[in-house]
Amino acid sequence: MKPRGTVFKRKPRTRGGKPTWWARVNYVDPVTGKRRDLQRRAKSMSDAQDLRDELVNDIKKTHARSVRGERMTFGDLCNYFQDQYLKPAQYVDGRKVAGVRSLMTPTGQIKVLREHFGDRRLRSITHGDVRTFRGARLKTPTRADVARHDAAMKQYQKALKQKQRAERPQMQITRTIATVNRELSLLRRMFNEAYREGWIVRNPFSTGGSLISTADEKKRERILTREEEARLLEACSAPSRAHLRPIVVCALDTGMRRGEIFSLRWRDLDFDNRVLTIQATHTKTMKERQVAMTSRLAIELETLRAAAPENPNGRVFGISDNVKKSFNAARQAAGLPDVRFHDLRHTAATRLVSLHIPLPEVGRVLGHTQPITTYRYVNANIETARRAAAALDAFNSNGEIQAESAGMVN
Repeated sequence: MKPRGTVFKRKPRTRGGKPTWWARVNYVDPVTGKRRDLQRRAKSMSDAQDLRDELVNDIKKTHARSVRGERMTFGDLCNYFQDQYLKPAQYVDGRKVAGVRSLMTPTGQIKVLREHFGDRRLRSITHGDVRTFRGARLKTPTRADVARHDAAMKQYQKALKQKQRAERPQMQITRTIATVNRELSLLRRMFNEAYREGWIVRNPFSTGGSLISTADEKKRERILTREEEARLLEACSAPSRAHLRPIVVCALDTGMRRGEIFSLRWRDLDFDNRVLTIQATHTKTMKERQVAMTSRLAIELETLRAAAPENPNGRVFGISDNVKKSFNAARQAAGLPDVRFHDLRHTAATRLVSLHIPLPEVGRVLGHTQPITTYRYVNANIETARRAAAALDAFNSNGEIQAESAGMVN
């Protein structure tokens, strides 16, 4: 049965009241096979006619799924998305076919989205609501911001008790545009899924200007110098952080991702040929690749092997998650509080390019499938800038000499 729509006027229920206009659509639910009678109140006869046409078109377009989604809340969408997509990764023949590798980040992002939009009707969320969310998130302090502010407040209160002059600390918000963009990207994907299921008629992201601008993101350009590397490795040599040194050396000398490093098994190491094999299931691009060991990395790994039990399936570094606490302590001790673990990979890529390794080969070492991805990791540090200036000085000097020679000939 095709949906049929009409409009009608309903008499007032109370004496002195005004009649109301309504839109009515009759249709058959394709899932249950039951006949449905849908009625919506309108402001006027013309509004009822427009509402009738809109309901008929929605039912035809979405096969009545849009009607079932009218009462769906954002919380319902969050539950659906988590059940369907936020599951441990499933692999077939070494390829990921479902789920996600890490549940921590998307789970945290959905928690943020759920707290903001709550149980609002899904269809009531507009482009302006999403824009408001973006603005609110950029003004929300991170956990580190709160901890830093709390520590500063304690010092401030201590100073007041000692009757010392002190300026009340202000909350410093460091949440980045890139972080908010990742949350918006997940939100857009969730709305796309709702649109495909017919629960919404249009995606809020497509009804206005762009809400995600990667051009506004601040790009990281942190590369370790030789002197900074020496300080970091020295800090990693402390007894409480001895486990960290071989990990840092591996990151600096291979450019491997953190997860790839922690996933290394002893069976992946070929000491005779000094080669590391990164299994496809542990890479971001799902492609196996090999990386050569440097001399100092080979020494670090051989030392670890000598102390490790005979287990080919054992983890090389004995860590499965992260070294956040020890790395934070090491970078603070080295006087490098702005250095992130990922900057070690960034440093490795820049050094390879500075040594005139072709960019495509650098990309293969890093495990990139697109050249543009490699460009993001390659930045000009001060040493590169000085070499460029020296090369231009040489070019300019050579031009002056040639000009003088030409003048003498004339």
